[in-house]
Amino acid sequence: MKELCGSVLAANHANLARDVKKAENEGISRFHIDVTDGHYTPEITFGVQLVRDLRRETDAVLDVHLAVFNLPVILDSFLDSGADSITLQYEACDLPQRLLTTLKKRGVNACLSFIPATGFERIEYFIDEADTVNLLGVDPGIGGQQFISKILNKVEKTAAWRDNHGLKTRIAVDGGLNRDNCRRAAEAGADILIFGSGIFRGNISENINALRMNLEGC
Repeated sequence: MKELCGSVLAANHANLARDVKKAENEGISRFHIDVTDGHYTPEITFGVQLVRDLRRETDAVLDVHLAVFNLPVILDSFLDSGADSITLQYEACDLPQRLLTTLKKRGVNACLSFIPATGFERIEYFIDEADTVNLLGVDPGIGGQQFISKILNKVEKTAAWRDNHGLKTRIAVDGGLNRDNCRRAAEAGADILIFGSGIFRGNISENINALRMNLEGC
């Protein structure tokens, strides 16, 4: 069964802990926290304090996605935040391999994220370096965008390369996923499916049950 992950960018920001608990009660055990800076991305979202506060509210896996410039400095402040996993944005990072090594030395799951326009030839180099490869289905930083289906080909190529080399690297798909397209991402080879509005907009329980029904057998 594929792992469902809730992106808290789409939750009610005045009641984040409440929404996270509702999703957790329905079996969601992983949450994605987008950190954007208003420079690499057009909007500013969350910071280290939110991660620390959520860590006190839940035992679920917290995956922090740093879609920011000045990554070496900003990363340092998140290493002791309680994050279980930190996802670095490849296109904003000058030395991704060095930062992935830093994360592993600190015992944090090391992930690397790629925007839709980045080709597989760039991703291939890092499949054996990262614990998780996060393939974005939208450009980072703004919630509610439409899924770019062309990335499914990259998901398939990444999964095939990983399997052919006997690696345990996980593949996440993030952005624009919903009830209608999530099965295609799962069948392409995604292990982790990250939903924002697909989980948090409307009735959280009904949304999660509907997603599970659509993914049955994957």
